[in-house]
Amino acid sequence: MQIVPKPSAHLAVAYQQASIKSNLALVWYFSIVALIGFGVHLLHHLRLGSGAFSPDMMPYLAVYLCNVLYALVNLLLLPSARSTNHISWRTGLLELMYPAFLAFMATVLSIYTSVQGHGPVPFIMGMMVIAMLVQGHLIFLYALLFSCWLVVSAGMLQMLPMEEASSPILTCFTTMLIAFFIARLAERTRVDQFEMLQELHEKNSLLGELAVQDPLTKLNNRRYFSNKLEVETARSLRYQHPLSLLVVDVDDFKKINDNDGHLVGDEVLIEISQLIAQQLRAGDVVCRYGGDEFVILLVEACAEQSREIADRICQSVDRTKFGRASHKVTVSIGYAQYVGQPLGDFMQQADKMMYTSKKRGKNQVAFFGYGMGAESTE
Repeated sequence: MQIVPKPSAHLAVAYQQASIKSNLALVWYFSIVALIGFGVHLLHHLRLGSGAFSPDMMPYLAVYLCNVLYALVNLLLLPSARSTNHISWRTGLLELMYPAFLAFMATVLSIYTSVQGHGPVPFIMGMMVIAMLVQGHLIFLYALLFSCWLVVSAGMLQMLPMEEASSPILTCFTTMLIAFFIARLAERTRVDQFEMLQELHEKNSLLGELAVQDPLTKLNNRRYFSNKLEVETARSLRYQHPLSLLVVDVDDFKKINDNDGHLVGDEVLIEISQLIAQQLRAGDVVCRYGGDEFVILLVEACAEQSREIADRICQSVDRTKFGRASHKVTVSIGYAQYVGQPLGDFMQQADKMMYTSKKRGKNQVAFFGYGMGAESTE
């Protein structure tokens, strides 16, 4: 059993950052509550006039004033600390000083209340709150709780006779042990929840990738392409940027599967997907549309640029020796330019040109464009 619960090694830094954010958020909320609550008490206390500064009332004035001032300091320093993910000693000091301050106030007040005959109630409440709320610093909490017990015990022994001090000291000792247990239990729960949430996040991310990724070629799939097509065509119309579509189909792919087997066919598709990706620019989109067909969106590519890219793809496949394939592998490519036509027509135009390439001998590119004739081929 771990004395100090810790997450898995690969999650340690992430958990530390999450702990800092959680602790700083708690300091922020506690500071607001302290400023309002103790501020109201301070104003009410000052209404007593000169009586507010009498020896009997000075401890209360000190508590109210210290809490208000410390809350103000926290509220001034916290915004910059919470806006960064950088872990520094200043951030660590800010997140740990507040529980230390609360522990100090609880300890001092417990000595005072015990002398007054009311028992160490502030110590009990303060230690329990600190044990439950501070995250990621269990060793610090252990040391803080034990130090507070030593200080409160020494103070009571100094201020009270032994027979009167023994009972509240034992009460504080029991409180410390319970706080140890609560702190460890809370930390164990937080670590388990963090690991579970991280695992869930990783699985969701993986599912998100699988939903839009072709498992064979690792390219994006038809679903992704449909969404991307809507986005890019709308962007093209809005900003008047050119947008081109290429439909790439492997020539005689059925023969490869029939003669060489589906495993060889899969190898051919994987290699072709890599060859296509090598010819594209950073902003272009290539997807496996289905079977032996690939679709490519050439973003902000004019007709000449699109023709050049299509030719490079065609030539790179033609020049490549596909290991276990028994005959030469080539592709036919159809091109269409987007000018605001319905998306179905846009796809149909590129698909029609791809079949035109096949009819004209395969291993070539056919173009459908506006303003340059109905059809042209290379």
